[in-house]
Amino acid sequence: MTKWFLLAVATLFGFTASASADEKNPIVLKLVAKTDKYKIDLGGRTADEYKKGLEEAAKKSAAGELLRPPAPPKVDLLLQITNTGKEAVTIYVGGDPNVYTVELTGGAGSVNMNSGLAFTADFRLPKAVELAAGKSYEIAVKQLSDGSRGASRFVYWTGPGEYKLTATYSLADKDGGKGAVLKSAPVKITVEK
Repeated sequence: MTKWFLLAVATLFGFTASASADEKNPIVLKLVAKTDKYKIDLGGRTADEYKKGLEEAAKKSAAGELLRPPAPPKVDLLLQITNTGKEAVTIYVGGDPNVYTVELTGGAGSVNMNSGLAFTADFRLPKAVELAAGKSYEIAVKQLSDGSRGASRFVYWTGPGEYKLTATYSLADKDGGKGAVLKSAPVKITVEK
């Protein structure tokens, strides 16, 4: 009885319990690196100078200074949302409530910076996608950026090295509210001069 009461309260207030794909939530996120080796353009600077320049720009941006950040690295990645269950499920993707973020670690380090991009004030609702058992929905990621509409924050690797990249995707519910939060396993990325 107490278990059902807590489940009803959690559902009423929109809380989601963490569960593995095999238990309550059959939806999983996988980050696929279609290309896992990239070249870094240091713009004629050393890796230390390049990193220092990015860090200074990120501090200015965080302090509210308007600046035009450099374009984030181009990548060839996929966010793959898969139904591992035995029955079809409906997920709600796209629109403003669905936000993905990436976390870049390792290598020579990383720098995150507000993109400074302007967005229209309209609210974009998610769309319903039915996933049959074993089927996936894919989202192409062409630059190392994330946040609202996939472009509110730029992420930079700061020099050559071996990096790990992890993605998190917040699904929406049918009304545009908060749904399940999915997290991928890390993928390895090699950045070369």
